[in-house]
Amino acid sequence: MRPGGRIQAAAEVLDDILVRHQPAATALSDWGKRHRFAGSGDRAAIGTLVYDALRRRLSLAAQMGSDGPRALALAAAPRALGLSVDDVVALADGSPHAPAPLSDDERRRLAAGVPDDALPHVAADRYPNG
Repeated sequence: MRPGGRIQAAAEVLDDILVRHQPAATALSDWGKRHRFAGSGDRAAIGTLVYDALRRRLSLAAQMGSDGPRALALAAAPRALGLSVDDVVALADGSPHAPAPLSDDERRRLAAGVPDDALPHVAADRYPNG
């Protein structure tokens, strides 16, 4: 599975968690059962991305201007998957199993990080320098 597919898969799992109110472990397990082709490394990377997005939800939402599954997955991908912002932009190319291309606003927000004027409780869950 390519990194773009991992980001898209994480967005799908986050949708199950945030919209359908499934527990994270259940949503990840269900995704794995529906996508048997995904290897253990893929499932581990997707789980890391999902849990990082949930853990840093406030700062990622402030960064992206949205707390939707796609926004959270895109914003968490650089740290969780060890990618650069440019890598995430390039991976979101709309190819099969990859996220749709980023809008200009998404690109700008992804590169900018958490706003400096974020409330203290929002800024507190971001990584240093991120």
